[in-house]
Amino acid sequence: MKKSHLFSITYVAFSLILVTPITYADEPKNEYGLRANVLLGDGKPANDILGVGLIGRRYLEDGWFIGGSLDAYAYDFERPASYLGIRRDPNVDVIDADGSVTTVAGFVGREYGDANSGFRWFWSLGLGIGFETVDDVSGPTDNGGTYELTFDTGENIQLQSAIGTSWYFSSRWSASFTARLEHHLMDIKITDRVSGATTKIDSQTPIGAYLSLNYRF
Repeated sequence: MKKSHLFSITYVAFSLILVTPITYADEPKNEYGLRANVLLGDGKPANDILGVGLIGRRYLEDGWFIGGSLDAYAYDFERPASYLGIRRDPNVDVIDADGSVTTVAGFVGREYGDANSGFRWFWSLGLGIGFETVDDVSGPTDNGGTYELTFDTGENIQLQSAIGTSWYFSSRWSASFTARLEHHLMDIKITDRVSGATTKIDSQTPIGAYLSLNYRF
């Protein structure tokens, strides 16, 4: 898979505006983390979606927290010609399209566990919006012709859920492993410039996980 362009994305700003008052002065209330993401789809349009990102939380009373995230992903848009019923030349390898998406999300959740123990577990529910792009792609058909596909991508609305555990190896530093289930409401229109045929993809429900290194202050 061609994922090299993922690391060309530079994060230039990430901030959370949190106004809930602090109620426990003896425990840090803010947490930021750097995370690695993987989402697994059913191949329509992606099988695996890999990314990196930033995540932040503000802890409230009784373990509740609010937060936000900023992530950049890259993926292969699997066999886009097949969505239009185009049969590729069997002598040519399968041609995928390169896709990427930058997602901004907000969430609410709750953490459980003794503040003096190492492990704590948590859950969260969130809403995100993804800004997606898919590169044009072309290739030969089985009848000696060609196809030239373009992609018109709208916003990708994401319903997000997560459950995970954190290991606090100091009062400030922790590592989290988190399972994820998401539903993406997509608006991707595929057009073949040669034939004029079009089709749309409107949703995907990927599962996945992320691993993050966090600092609390």
